[in-house]
Amino acid sequence: MPRKRSRANTEEKFLNAVLELVAKDGCNALGVNAVAHQAGADKVLIYRYFGNLDGLLQRVADSRQWLPTVDELCSGLTLSEDSPATGTIHQLSNLLTHHIRADKATHQILRWRKALSTPLTQHFSNEWIALWQKLADHLSSGLDYEPREAWKRVASLTALTVEAELCDEPVSSGCIEHITQDIYIGRVPQAGSAATVAVEDHLPTNLL
Repeated sequence: MPRKRSRANTEEKFLNAVLELVAKDGCNALGVNAVAHQAGADKVLIYRYFGNLDGLLQRVADSRQWLPTVDELCSGLTLSEDSPATGTIHQLSNLLTHHIRADKATHQILRWRKALSTPLTQHFSNEWIALWQKLADHLSSGLDYEPREAWKRVASLTALTVEAELCDEPVSSGCIEHITQDIYIGRVPQAGSAATVAVEDHLPTNLL
């Protein structure tokens, strides 16, 4: 009696195949034929189950959280009100860099996010921008307008330097140290709580 194909199992094979290809050769390696070959399944099933390759990539994008949350990042730090920003930013940069390097697929998606527009890289970019916005809000909670704005500039520059480091194009962190020497952490919210800042304030996304 022939084995009945399980759609759930086949879909999982396609999802894993995308991650394996990205981890090995980057987002440019993705294509219907390549994914089907990696999954060991008929490429027709990609269209049947996901509509097309973009549909599959969107499913992969939605299948996991690619970056740590603010609470997860800050749980590894010793934060207290009026702590200088410089040391905190360096610790956060190191933690996030280590997290991304530990997952080859995530690392490759970050490296490709500005070079190739796909549902996967777009989803990651949205998560990347949101993380730095939330970090700036979290660390500047309770501060006045000007230091909050300074924190946003610091977060924006730090995002650029972390990404450059992960793309093997490290840049000097001197500009960050210059900005952070006169700013401090605000009222640190408890884990899971929302930072009390104006909701209309956002990082300049053109820098991210």
